[in-house]
Amino acid sequence: MSTNNYILNLLNIKDTNIHILTDKLTNKVIKGKTFHIIEAILTYNPEFCPCCGCINESSNDIIKWGFRKNCIVKIPKVSNCKTRLLLHKQRFYCKNCNNTFIAETNLVGKNKNISNNSELQIRLELMKKQSEKDIADRLDVSVSKIDKVLNDISSHTILRHSTLPKSMNWDEFKATKDTKGKMAFIIVDNKTGNIFDIQNSRKSRNLEKYFRRYSRSERNKVKLISTDFFSGYIKLAEKLFKNADIVIDRFHIVTQVYVALNKTRISLCNKSNPNYNKLKDYWKLLLKNENELSEEKKYSNHFRKYISQKEIVTYLINTNHTLKATYECYQGIINSLKEKDFNKFKQIIENQNNNISDKMKQAIKLYNENIKYIENSFRYEINNGTIEGTNNLIKTLKRIAFGYRKYEHFVSRIFLIKGRIKE
Repeated sequence: MSTNNYILNLLNIKDTNIHILTDKLTNKVIKGKTFHIIEAILTYNPEFCPCCGCINESSNDIIKWGFRKNCIVKIPKVSNCKTRLLLHKQRFYCKNCNNTFIAETNLVGKNKNISNNSELQIRLELMKKQSEKDIADRLDVSVSKIDKVLNDISSHTILRHSTLPKSMNWDEFKATKDTKGKMAFIIVDNKTGNIFDIQNSRKSRNLEKYFRRYSRSERNKVKLISTDFFSGYIKLAEKLFKNADIVIDRFHIVTQVYVALNKTRISLCNKSNPNYNKLKDYWKLLLKNENELSEEKKYSNHFRKYISQKEIVTYLINTNHTLKATYECYQGIINSLKEKDFNKFKQIIENQNNNISDKMKQAIKLYNENIKYIENSFRYEINNGTIEGTNNLIKTLKRIAFGYRKYEHFVSRIFLIKGRIKE
């Protein structure tokens, strides 16, 4: 292999019309940064004139006409050192139309100084959880260049599907200020775990317009829809998906009583309460499943004796009637969900203790209003675990990037990271 081809392969340059000047490989310090400067010539015999279409058959048609002013092309780093290609482009003269033109290459786009390999590297970096500024610093390009690449990707990120998933998860997340609503709507295919689509509003009229793009027969093929307690989603699902069973996600069922019990505990945490420190420090034990509490005794500074987790919880709930009733209701609900015993769950919410806290009463009222959808959560294995994981990724991305201004850019990054756009 010749030295020229070896260097071209090393730089991942496919254009064999580029000839490296091996005697002019230098290092140069520019603004305190060291650059590898690789000098090369781009020349070949053109097949025709792009101005008039004249076929180049001899020197009477097209001739070489010197070189264009040096073109500095940004290429990917070599050995973690910033690299520039100083490219001398051949100029040609057409005797038929008296026009000149410049040699072209697939290494870099027309009127650009960043190589296509560098642009591809930007797109690959955008598929990772990192800020645009970090990408720009690493690849030695401007943030505005990253923004331009993301603009180009954004114009192709509208997902179009001919069919709907048979089993869907619905949820929302806080997007950007330029969305139609404060929250964006996300749909996940429960079978594959992939993002099906993202809409920039969760308002019922916008979602109805979106789903009505699919025919009634297609919508009737949907069998399961998992969501939270948001009434807008439930009403929309009942209206548009006649054959679908609506399932309230079990995580959101547990969250209602979890928050209710915790707020009941917090309401008792005032310094006039002699058990203030115990209620404050042992909050995790109160929220833990009673069947998982340890009976092993360990020394407690608050009790000043050896005591087990079960004994601590028993002591705390017996300090207040409301706390005890709320705790027992909480334990009954989470265990009925764990055991998948709907009859037990229904019995608890129908025969509630009057001593439970107001927060717990609100949670049980919500359960009674959505009892038929909660029953489906006992019948089916579908849950919103995948979509909640996706929402966590979205929050992480937003935090790393210090927020996003453009909704299109934000959604494009989500699709890139989740592999919905292949670059």
